[in-house]
Amino acid sequence: MILLLSLPIRAQQTCSNGIRIDGVVTDPTGAVIPGAQIQTVGGEKAISDSDGRYGFPCVAGASVVITAQADGFSNGNARAHGQLGSTVHLTIQLAVASVQQDVQVNGDTAIEDRAGTTILNAKQIQQLPDDPDDLLRELQMLASSGGGDPMATSVLVDGFQNSNVMPPKSSIASIRVNPDSFSPEFQWHRSRIEITTKPGADKFHGALSLTDSNSAFNATNPFSTTSTPAGRRRYGFELTGPIRPKRLDFAIAAERREIDEFNIVNARTLDSSYRLTPLNQTVSAPQRLWIGSARLDSQLNQNDITTLSWSANVNDQGNEGVGGLVLQEAGYSSNVSEYDLRLLNTLTLGTNTVQETRVGFSWKRTRQNPNSNAPNLQVAGYFTGGGTTSQNLNNRERDLEVDDDVIATRGKHQINFGLQSITSFVHSYDPNTFNGAYVFGGGSAPALNSNGNSTGQTTNIDGIEQYRRALLDLPGGTPTTYGLTAGNPVVPVTQSQVSLYGQDVMKVLPRLSLTFGLRYQLEVHPSSYFNFRPRFGLLWSPDKRAKWTIGAQAGLFTIWDTPANLIEVERLNGRRQLQTMVYSPNYGAPLVPIAGSIQVSTRNQFSPGISQSPDLQFAATVTREFPHHWTGQLSYSFGGDWRSSRIVNINSPEVASSVGMIPDPTSALLAPRPVAPNENILQYQNYGHSRGAVYAATAKQNSSKRFSVNATFWYLDFKENPQTPQSTYSAQGDSGRPDWMRKGGVSVLGVLQLPYKLELGTQFSALPGLPYNITTGTDANGDGNFNDRPSSASAPGPSVYNSPYGLMTTNTVNGTVPYNVGTMPGVINLDPNLRRTFVLNPKDKDHLKTLSFNVRSSNVLNHTNVTTVNTVLSSGAVGQPIAAGPARRLELGTRFEF
Repeated sequence: MILLLSLPIRAQQTCSNGIRIDGVVTDPTGAVIPGAQIQTVGGEKAISDSDGRYGFPCVAGASVVITAQADGFSNGNARAHGQLGSTVHLTIQLAVASVQQDVQVNGDTAIEDRAGTTILNAKQIQQLPDDPDDLLRELQMLASSGGGDPMATSVLVDGFQNSNVMPPKSSIASIRVNPDSFSPEFQWHRSRIEITTKPGADKFHGALSLTDSNSAFNATNPFSTTSTPAGRRRYGFELTGPIRPKRLDFAIAAERREIDEFNIVNARTLDSSYRLTPLNQTVSAPQRLWIGSARLDSQLNQNDITTLSWSANVNDQGNEGVGGLVLQEAGYSSNVSEYDLRLLNTLTLGTNTVQETRVGFSWKRTRQNPNSNAPNLQVAGYFTGGGTTSQNLNNRERDLEVDDDVIATRGKHQINFGLQSITSFVHSYDPNTFNGAYVFGGGSAPALNSNGNSTGQTTNIDGIEQYRRALLDLPGGTPTTYGLTAGNPVVPVTQSQVSLYGQDVMKVLPRLSLTFGLRYQLEVHPSSYFNFRPRFGLLWSPDKRAKWTIGAQAGLFTIWDTPANLIEVERLNGRRQLQTMVYSPNYGAPLVPIAGSIQVSTRNQFSPGISQSPDLQFAATVTREFPHHWTGQLSYSFGGDWRSSRIVNINSPEVASSVGMIPDPTSALLAPRPVAPNENILQYQNYGHSRGAVYAATAKQNSSKRFSVNATFWYLDFKENPQTPQSTYSAQGDSGRPDWMRKGGVSVLGVLQLPYKLELGTQFSALPGLPYNITTGTDANGDGNFNDRPSSASAPGPSVYNSPYGLMTTNTVNGTVPYNVGTMPGVINLDPNLRRTFVLNPKDKDHLKTLSFNVRSSNVLNHTNVTTVNTVLSSGAVGQPIAAGPARRLELGTRFEF
């Protein structure tokens, strides 16, 4: 297989009438091959040095085919293509050279590098985690340094955009993180991972692998009062080889993973005497995953290559959703599966044009089985019990993706254009809240004497006192609400998205390039047609040796409406399903009217003229090439959107804001509504906004024989509206940090060559904590949303609580405390991996056999990485950590390749 990686290495001398080519020749283990002979079609020759490096300082023209050969290895051909004056870097692994093919590569490496691209070489990929979840987490961390939510990182596998799962690491040939984010080929500009998988080989090769993590080596969860002997094992195989030499190859791989993990319940509930008591449970959370892939590579002729691939990912988990304040009974088991069938055709049209056509079909399914069918029971800030509201969820999705992309060079112009389309067919069986759901959020209640009788006065109680009174049938013991949904749980929807794009990268001067691009997007259901998004770019090297590079980019982007929003609108449209919320119901018989209870229905709808959200972005970078192939970069980006999605109750009661008075939920519910009484109308709107900036500094070294390193520091400053406002009628405090935003971070990815052929790879990251929203736990303004925030208080008193951010009171309606004012503790991860590879038959280059051993640790520092804190003010424990990520894990692994 030939890996074509466009690394950020600048020309050492000017080459205005051609391109500069350099790179490394390696064997299948990643070891360099000295003495390899490399030749262009024009007859220019080079020999790789002792580090496996080769170079052509200036090859005439914008496109050229080179051939690499070495004793005992298969020959490999590669087509390098770039703008005049640019650099192309080719890393060639000869031992797995597959169907001989000419591949065209964009050689304007600076355009990609200015966007903060990280390209992982073979050794760096080897040092990444073998576990697909851990692998995705580390790649998400790299991607998030460009700004954006790590969990929203998109993964492209072999160019397919509809990829939700990671392929086996053993099948990965190359990884690029955050490539040219302003290209009109992409709808969104942040957090993207592009993975290229390995084709079949012209000779039979295979591998067997085993990884085990014994519970004796692993640390205990910091919130567990008992030992949590977590264990993990993984085993797999792969096989590749020819079916018809030089014409048809195959590659298959499969892995099985077994994890015995634990979820820790860290809640407070009532004992048999109705007294508040801590509840700490260690709940088994087994996971079983298998992934597999099969691939055929066919070469019809020298310029026509077709790949047919199939992949599967099936994941079973038990006691999911349990932990923190969520009791075991409120959890569920799940089965999530995805199967992908994909066809890729690469057609070389002459020496300057390549066309890639992709057709993919995906089958996705998510099934859940609840641990309990009882009504859900939430006591705000204390615990959540009963059955999960999702109950027997069963979602099926079929996705059809069709893409056609063309890259062409004409003189000083490199032109890209194409079409992309994705259609999703969703059949959702969603019985959400069909089991009913109680909420004890606290609020105003009669004051009681020592005998449990009302004193005639009113006080403010928390959720656990309200629940205690309900169990003892005392005054003020009615739940805050009881919700129940009824109707048809089946929701079928279809959504289509189609995009056209084009881009021209023009070499205006030898050291100046301009980029002009345009992307058009349309979406059907909900319909949105007029979405033209221009993109612009500039790249300039002020010095003749191109040591300095200055880049600037700007563009409009679009945020798709997801099928999830469409499903929610179709589900609760008032016809398919009807949701009823009873305020102050009778506990045990909530649908039987009692004095003071009020029933309110809820339905969802799209606002008229809803459209895709536009997003304007600008970025600037300064890159400097230093001696010994070090690269430094400073970057700044700024942008925002002004029509992001929000969910607003447009028929909320018209309740005035107040501070210092005990809220009266009954009066709020009886207040006038603008449309109709006793109905919540949740409208999906385009009236949100967000804006922010990212500052980043990066240092890279990927060319040293002894080590490679990629270190990034970044700082973020974003503000946005919450998706659901605290109040329909007041925007007070409704602008804050996004839920995903950490204020910055440091990330280091490195590989060090040690004596005795040992390799030490590591990823280190240190990140500030995520924001969290402080709430009162109740619905004081009657809009059906339990996101009411407290108000700041100046002195202690009734219903005033001390928080990490000062005194706050729950005696308020539409509180003054800003959205997402809280910050969780920071996260630190250090994941080292020590590897040693033994070549068992070094003299037989055609049939190499290797045996590798590795020791890997995740969170080797055993740092408590908090994932959840208490956010309910009335619990008296706001800001206190209640759940954390995994403690230190140690894995031992071995891999045999033949």
